[in-house]
Amino acid sequence: MKKILVPVDGSEISLKGADKAVELAKKFESEVTFLSVIETKPLFYGTGVIPTNSLELIKQIEDNQSEEFEKLLGSLLEKYKSSGLVLKKKVIAGAVDAEIEEFAKEEYFDLIVMGKRGMSAAKRFFVGSNTRKIIEIAPCSVLVVKD
Repeated sequence: MKKILVPVDGSEISLKGADKAVELAKKFESEVTFLSVIETKPLFYGTGVIPTNSLELIKQIEDNQSEEFEKLLGSLLEKYKSSGLVLKKKVIAGAVDAEIEEFAKEEYFDLIVMGKRGMSAAKRFFVGSNTRKIIEIAPCSVLVVKD
C-alpha cells in the first residue's frame, strides 16, 4: 500500500479519518494525500439567463471555500509533519463522489480512508451518502471510519 487518499471536509469524522490514515501510513510507509472537494451544483435546471451578479456571488463563495479548505489541509500537513511521511494536499471543485473517484483513478491510489456520516435509514434512502457512493465507484479499496 503505497498511496492513501483522505477526503476531508473539516467535519470531526473526516478528521478522524485523517488520523486513521496517518496511523496506517506509518505502518506501511505510505504517502498520504488529503483532498477537499468544493461541491459545485447547478443553480437551476433548464434554460434561461443567469444574472451576472449571481455568477460573481458563486465565484466568491467558491473562492472562500477554496481558501478555507487550503487552510484546513495546511493545518493537517502541519499536524502530521513530524510523522516522517510524504504528505500532500489538493483542493478541487466538482461533484464530491465523482471528483474523488476521478482523482483516485488518475493518481493510482491504493486506499481511500474516509469518515462515515451518521444518517438515519430514511435519510440514507432518499439522499444517499457520499461515502456510500464512493464505496460503490472507487477504483481502489475504501476504509470507512465510523464516528
